[in-house]
Amino acid sequence: NYCSGRVRIAFAGSWSTGKTSIINALLGHSYSTAQIAPVPSTDKFICLSLGAHYSDPIQSDDYERRKHCDLMSHVNDVTQKMCGNNQPNVLDVADENTEFQDFVFFDMPGWQAEYENDCTYSSFYQQLIEKMDFVYVVWDVNHGKIDDKFASLFKEKAHGTEYELIYNRFEENSSNMAFLNQQYGKMRKGHEILSEGYILKLHENNTKYEKEYQEDILMLRAKILSVNQTVHDNRKISMKENLVRNRNKTTGIDSLRKVKIGDRLIREDLNIHVQPKKRLLQLFGIEL
Repeated sequence: NYCSGRVRIAFAGSWSTGKTSIINALLGHSYSTAQIAPVPSTDKFICLSLGAHYSDPIQSDDYERRKHCDLMSHVNDVTQKMCGNNQPNVLDVADENTEFQDFVFFDMPGWQAEYENDCTYSSFYQQLIEKMDFVYVVWDVNHGKIDDKFASLFKEKAHGTEYELIYNRFEENSSNMAFLNQQYGKMRKGHEILSEGYILKLHENNTKYEKEYQEDILMLRAKILSVNQTVHDNRKISMKENLVRNRNKTTGIDSLRKVKIGDRLIREDLNIHVQPKKRLLQLFGIEL
């Protein structure tokens, strides 16, 4: 179910920028395979299926959880065709957090420039970013410049509706907004200036900023939950545009039936301004 399926959110960035720590703070605990260290520690592409009754790598017979992470298998199939190898460092993990049970979180390994010429790594990374509903780019303000190849992954994405920047370990009096704006420019086609109102600033999670950090996480939690409806609306709009664009290309013996179904979807089910009608098939769990 594309339109009402779980919202896919990735946390991406360079190595050791605090991606896993932020996910753990959102969940209220460390997920079962989380590793945190001042050196690169998340070396796998991790899919977190939330709202499970256990917190562990997804069991082989738990097909309900496995289907939430089947995107990784699809991306690996494409990577195999493109590069001749698949990405072995993938892991599907279940977690008991229920607050985000309508979401699937992806904890990405830190982007490292030395791997950008590795076809398997870079292709898998790029495809996964492209398939996300929303991406939080976590940038440690102490790390310096954003890698050019990593920045290029976001040039076609719209800031605010498809991705957002998190300036982690931010300090009010020492973070240079002019420099941060310069680096953000690498991720944009135009010359947009990054307003402080359109970024998330997370203070370091330590005793000095403990109160501020908790407030930052509360704000991030609210932002993520608000993304849910926006994503579902965007999915409907995208599908509606595809149906309109391809309406006159419908052929075959049952083309009239297909066109009628498409017109009904455009007029009703995919119209975000109209309350969807309950249909007989939905009573049996079959939706658009």
